Amino acid sequence: MAVKQVNEALTDDDILSECRYQSSKASGSEYHADELIADRTNALAYYLGRPRGDEIEGGSSVISMDVADMIDSMLSQIMPTFNQDQIVQFEALSEEDEEQALTESNFCNHVFMEKNNGYILLETAIKDALLSKNATLKVMVDIQEDKEEEKYKGLSPEEMLMVLIPTKPNQVIDVKKMDEEKGDITFTRVTTKRKLKVYAVAPENFSITTSHRTPFLEDCTYCVERSYPTKSDLIEQGYDARTVMDLPPETTDTKVDSIERNQIQDEQNYLNNSPSMQNVEMEEHYIRVDRDGDGIAELLKVCSVENKLLYWEDGSPAIDEVDCIPYANGVAVLMGHRFYGLSMYDKLRQVQDVKTHFLRQWADNALAGNHCKTDLVEDMVNMEDFVNGRPNALRRVESLDAVREVPINDIGPSCQLALDYQDKIRTDRTGSALDLQANQMTMPSNVGDQGVNTLVANLERVTALMTRNLSETLIKSTFLLIHKFLRLHFPEEMSAKIGGNWSTTNPSQWMERDQLNVTIPPSPSEKIVQQVALEKMIIHSSGDLAQGKGGITTDDGQIYQMRLDHARLSGIDHPEKYLTDPNSPVS
Repeated sequence: MAVKQVNEALTDDDILSECRYQSSKASGSEYHADELIADRTNALAYYLGRPRGDEIEGGSSVISMDVADMIDSMLSQIMPTFNQDQIVQFEALSEEDEEQALTESNFCNHVFMEKNNGYILLETAIKDALLSKNATLKVMVDIQEDKEEEKYKGLSPEEMLMVLIPTKPNQVIDVKKMDEEKGDITFTRVTTKRKLKVYAVAPENFSITTSHRTPFLEDCTYCVERSYPTKSDLIEQGYDARTVMDLPPETTDTKVDSIERNQIQDEQNYLNNSPSMQNVEMEEHYIRVDRDGDGIAELLKVCSVENKLLYWEDGSPAIDEVDCIPYANGVAVLMGHRFYGLSMYDKLRQVQDVKTHFLRQWADNALAGNHCKTDLVEDMVNMEDFVNGRPNALRRVESLDAVREVPINDIGPSCQLALDYQDKIRTDRTGSALDLQANQMTMPSNVGDQGVNTLVANLERVTALMTRNLSETLIKSTFLLIHKFLRLHFPEEMSAKIGGNWSTTNPSQWMERDQLNVTIPPSPSEKIVQQVALEKMIIHSSGDLAQGKGGITTDDGQIYQMRLDHARLSGIDHPEKYLTDPNSPVS
């Protein structure tokens, strides 16, 4: 069926021009400098404790590290949530689908946690969200071809047929030369290997159209990722070698928010004299435009370097229609109706500024107290005794009236009160993660161990809210992409050892799924509360069984489930390995 034209079809140059325009206007672009870049730069400076620029010569330059301390303490509370093999569970579509949904969940969790170092990946992304407003993960399929050339001479027809049989899955035979009469043959075995990769995108390398109003990217009209691959990397990915080698090299990082992240000066430079190992600044655009002029926009992936379109080995432009945007976004503190969330820098900047001011005042006051100013009559004292700086040294004077110490007011108590008040503000704004880590929480004297655990669980709620926000945005979006990419791009069977047992599945036969639940285990204090409750339930239920109330108030199967839950709360993975199910044939 012919496409009905309602607009003019776009040329490759038209599409590249639109990408360049959108890139220049996207938030976080170095060509469209805005407060986002300034916020990210300042946040990194606050986190690293960089000089503020308001230091006074001879005065204290101490800096309060509230932003860094709070982020690191929050990470210590959030990350145990994801220190598990099963982060998500896809919902079954029917009772018959339960086993298949569990299998797909297991493989998606395995690919993320085991094949992509999921724990470190999540820690990197969550730290980005706490420090730079948002976290971004990218899901992609890495396709590699291993080529092995083989040569044979004097083969019989049967032997020639045998050597042409593929020896590995996903292997094709590319015959270069063949002489059937002499039995000579030269061919290459090309084995295709697919690997699903997930990696964290640095916030300064991801930009999005300013019109986007939700933390989810499914309907985004434009976004772009900047990366700095070598020319060798691009050629290996299948881009035209001649075009790639003519690209101008990138010798230094020019983004101020990226440079602020560096801890040594040379980190911003790309130093390599080998032409194939030179870095280039590549932009990977995802844009919705009406390419064919039918009035309906298509989602296109466009790859360019220095405003030049890249081309594939076959000469076609690197403009491809894709199924989805391969990025997942996450926020810790949600800002309603906006893509960007809030960072700990946004919430604690004023607290750190005020505490830095009072810390410096206190330090300067202590220095002045240790080195008091002195009024003296010059001709009646030995000046060397007063300027040599030696502590507790003798001072020679002709008269006691020739010297007068200038009194210094001790402002320490006032500074301490101001600092304590700012700590209270910090706790009100970002929760008690730092206070709990420092064991500074004040508990009522009449509260027992159980009550303390309950109070601490309540104090952890701000961090728990951030954990839930990250789970509902970053984690869910990432695993939906993982499931989709496995289903669409992995036609062969996969095998993995999961929970101590080997499992096999074919992702190409999976059904499309869009419902999943993120497993968020209780916090340490919540675990203790639940453990105590389960222990009491197990004791009471065992007593009921001993009194002959089995099947009335409880049974062996329910007690078995209580013990499993109690073991999981104690940090034991797969506790069913250690307990026997009373309903199993073994019992």
